[in-house]
Amino acid sequence: MAEFTEIVKDYFTNAQVSKSALMDLLSEFLAVEEGGQQLYEKALELVFDSEVKTKFREFLKQTMTHQKVLTEIITRLGGNPRSQSRTAKIATMKAQSLLRTMGDRGLSRDQNQLNAMENIVLAETKDHADWELLGKIARQTTDARLRDVLAPAAKNVEQEEDEHLNWTRKKLGELQMAALSQNRKLDASGNGHDSERQTVRPAVESKRPRSTSKPRVKRKSGTTNHKARNGRGSRSSH
Repeated sequence: MAEFTEIVKDYFTNAQVSKSALMDLLSEFLAVEEGGQQLYEKALELVFDSEVKTKFREFLKQTMTHQKVLTEIITRLGGNPRSQSRTAKIATMKAQSLLRTMGDRGLSRDQNQLNAMENIVLAETKDHADWELLGKIARQTTDARLRDVLAPAAKNVEQEEDEHLNWTRKKLGELQMAALSQNRKLDASGNGHDSERQTVRPAVESKRPRSTSKPRVKRKSGTTNHKARNGRGSRSSH
């Protein structure tokens, strides 16, 4: 929810809102909520922390309710909830991109859980900003009818959006720290084994002979004198 000082300032600020631009935004916001539903459904297949699963089930139900609220707002303002604006189509594409990163086979079970929660934080950051903007419009608009349509919805939904974003972001940080601590213990254990292997290797290498040259073969005594005598004998025969 917006800061108190910002809310007070909004009540003293008047703004005229373009209806066509607002309808495009509402279509986009509805697409964000629909994408959020898909992300929560996929995340519930991947998360295994019991507290996270309980909260995500609760947030999923609320997200589906937010879709109904936006659908009603669009209808009351004379729009068609089934018609998507260009920005709504982009929002749908963004949600699909996040969905494609979830459940990666190359990630561990813990990593897939953390990744799913990160995607929820990304989606809820956008969702949270959407409802804050609707609350600001309701406070600043000079259109009494628009204020009557937006104000009650924004007030109720903003509080739930605060919890969606703040709780998930905080819990994600806790699980990330737990994973880092666990990996630190594994690293320490692995380094211990490496040091043992390093102490054995020099002892094995020390047993190797320092030189691989073959030993010299001693010649038998008398061989040289025999050849010399044979040489002298051949010369004396001439």
